[in-house]
Amino acid sequence: MHTPPPANLPALPALLATLHPSFATHWQALPPHPTASTLRQHAAHWLSWLASNTAPFPEHQLPVLHSVLASWQLSHPASATLFPSTSSEARSILAAWIGYADQHTLHAELLSTLHWAEQFPLAVAPWLVTVNAAFREQVVKVLSAAPAAAKDQAALEWWHHQTAKNQRAEIRSAALNVLVQQLQLPAFSIAATQYLVSELERSPAATDTIVAALRRLVPPPVPVAPPTEPAAALQWAIQEYLPYRRWQANQAANPAATAQVQQLAQTFSDWFLSAYPDHLVGTKAPHQQQYWAKRALKTPAADEIVLWIIADGLGWGDALTLQQLVVNRAGGRLSLAAATPCFGLVPTITSHTKRAVRWAVPLHHTEAAKANYFTQQPIPPADVRGIDNLAEAVQNAQPGQVLVWQPPEPDSIYHHPGSAQTIRNKAEGSLNGLAISICEAVNAVPATNSVRVLITTDHGRLLSESPRVLEPIAGFTGHGRAAFRAKAPAGLPIPRPEGALDTDTVRWLDPERYRLPDWVAVARTDASFKIVNNNGGMRGGTDLFPHGGAWPEEVVVPWVELHSHLAKLLVGGVLTGENRSNRAGVATLQLVNTSPRPARLRQVEISIPRLEPLVVAFDDLLPDSAELQWAIDLPRWPDTAQADKTQVTVMLYTPDGEQHYFTLTANLRNTDLRQVSANPLDDLL
Repeated sequence: MHTPPPANLPALPALLATLHPSFATHWQALPPHPTASTLRQHAAHWLSWLASNTAPFPEHQLPVLHSVLASWQLSHPASATLFPSTSSEARSILAAWIGYADQHTLHAELLSTLHWAEQFPLAVAPWLVTVNAAFREQVVKVLSAAPAAAKDQAALEWWHHQTAKNQRAEIRSAALNVLVQQLQLPAFSIAATQYLVSELERSPAATDTIVAALRRLVPPPVPVAPPTEPAAALQWAIQEYLPYRRWQANQAANPAATAQVQQLAQTFSDWFLSAYPDHLVGTKAPHQQQYWAKRALKTPAADEIVLWIIADGLGWGDALTLQQLVVNRAGGRLSLAAATPCFGLVPTITSHTKRAVRWAVPLHHTEAAKANYFTQQPIPPADVRGIDNLAEAVQNAQPGQVLVWQPPEPDSIYHHPGSAQTIRNKAEGSLNGLAISICEAVNAVPATNSVRVLITTDHGRLLSESPRVLEPIAGFTGHGRAAFRAKAPAGLPIPRPEGALDTDTVRWLDPERYRLPDWVAVARTDASFKIVNNNGGMRGGTDLFPHGGAWPEEVVVPWVELHSHLAKLLVGGVLTGENRSNRAGVATLQLVNTSPRPARLRQVEISIPRLEPLVVAFDDLLPDSAELQWAIDLPRWPDTAQADKTQVTVMLYTPDGEQHYFTLTANLRNTDLRQVSANPLDDLL
């Protein structure tokens, strides 16, 4: 017969609190109707404590323990599985709840409970060592067991199991880190395919370091030959060439890839220098940097302050990194309005480009442009000089003003001595510093004012090392991948210097054609010019990340715009043309962007009654406040009845990731009644 305990004995939870004070605050009975959040927290604390309490409970304490646990389990059956009585059970449940257990080992009852429990509610830092070890064991097992041809699929399946779990960000990041570490080992490198890398890159846990490591595993597709139409050449540079070039530059030794890059870059360089005088500088087209610079210098709106940052030596990849850092730090005040590649100026050295970009004119016209702006604009642009704190300058700015800041970073970092990886790491740090300065300045703009941030550069830079093997001719000084005279001869035209001959390795830029103050030599290959040493002789060696030439990464530069009040994209237009019905013809698509934000035209859909819809793909820039036209081939021209009901829809894409659809007017006319032929049978043919 069971004898009840004496009435003066303490309650069981209080007894356990005395016996196990490290868990004293959690032994108390749960309220009759706790919230799900309270219950999850209690279960997480119990599992964490029990898992770390590896010594078994003494036999005489087990009845008390089981009684308390039973009260928890019976009162809250949905969470009953989360209240085990042994350390081994607790560790197993924790592994599943935190998200590092092998998914195949979990039973249905626990999976159902974890679905209710949602994400583990406590900090997981104490478990990360265990988590990494468990993930490493799983990945090695999965990759080792898979045949060589299926290792990539095995790795992807393991990763998809992780993304299906309700893991905290730290656990998801640990899983990705472990998988990438294993894929870098020679034994498993065969598992890395482009598809696998692309899938892993999409994860929010994929940091810049992880992305860089992934891209080193698998080469991007080898680019096709560069196109010779300016807008297409820009897209080729950022979509095909630069991804392959970044991968190639990170290879310790890959002669085939190096030769491929040399051929592509030199072909591009030859085309660029040939097209530059007539098509790439001084024209009113969005594929050249001075087009955007001129727009930057226009008077802003009356309530707006514009911060124009001309960072020194900011290549396309660094610009995208800086843009993301600024958006992340801006606390939601800034949105990306434009991230546009454009052709910069040559030679790609600061002395020949920075002032020209700043005043949006060729170098020898900068003083006149400066005087013009200061006399014609009500509030002329102000240069932030002698001050590192951009926010301080903003405090003195007036609404309706452009502030121009020209920091020496990241160029100054790239010219520091050190290994390539050390320099890259320091450059990344300098971008973070720039982002902090920009966001501090944005925060200094009163909330009642709009703020617009423009980011560009004076030149790009080579993505690899460069041997100093080119000899500058007499009177010229080598500066990276360019050579120029400190002082040009008086008078125009300037005769070609003696010995200034185009070769397989050097191209000479005529000052009249290239709008320069004097002749300049630029490298055609990946080489740099020798520099003068202390004894007056020429010194060779190696340049890391130099500039001055005309390779894609040197001349394709960024134009980034961030707005505090991102305007709605407004696009209208019309599809026009005339032709005989039922015959092939060419229509003209005219688009008008009346908003202050650019977009890219991606697709045009033309629906003609009784015909299959015609979908035409594009990838063309439509600048803000601009009007452009495109020709579209129609396989079968509509008759009058069809033309009246033809519908045209365009899809545009903005840099903030949004797709925008607009319905346009169709004005397609047929000329059937106007076709009078001497032979009536012609109309039947």
